[in-house]
Amino acid sequence: MKKWLMGFAGALMVAAGFAQAQNFEEGVHYEVVADEATSKPEIAEFFSFYCVHCYRFEPIAKEIKSEYPDAFKKAHVSFLGPRNMGETMTQAFVVAQKLNKEEEIAAAIFDYNFNKNSMLTSKQDIRNVFIVNGVSGDEFDKAMASFTVRAAASKMDRRASNLGVNATPTFIVNGKYKMLPQGFRDSDNFQEDFSDLAGYLLEK
Repeated sequence: MKKWLMGFAGALMVAAGFAQAQNFEEGVHYEVVADEATSKPEIAEFFSFYCVHCYRFEPIAKEIKSEYPDAFKKAHVSFLGPRNMGETMTQAFVVAQKLNKEEEIAAAIFDYNFNKNSMLTSKQDIRNVFIVNGVSGDEFDKAMASFTVRAAASKMDRRASNLGVNATPTFIVNGKYKMLPQGFRDSDNFQEDFSDLAGYLLEK
């Protein structure tokens, strides 16, 4: 009897999960932006440090990263920014990644731009943030001038363009499915539901 009850409960859980997945609709919660998916599971957030919506989405992005750490990655875009600073900021983001300082540098830049009301509008401003967070000025200058960093930044921008990314934040799963936040207007728990959608699309 106990085994039967456990089996029945398991079946209910599977059915509930299936029903939940069925609630995600193309054109409402996601849209197809490419014909073929990536060879490996991937959740890419295209964002900008100059985007207040990206700043507000940070807890949601962190939740998705926590749920799917092997698949989640961030990509900075260059089409936003004062005084044509978008490209410089994208390169700085690549530098932070390569120096294993992504999380602390990202938190500091968002803090300056949207909490301290001290928008970073020059390369020197960005350099100072790195120095405050333990990166020497010489190390920052050398990394920013390197071909590797410039190539990686250009690759981020090309990918965003190829996927039709023209607003931030944009979440694209497996290089094929664009998540649509507006599809969750009536959600009681947007963060949980949005994260569940990412998991659903990873397996789609």
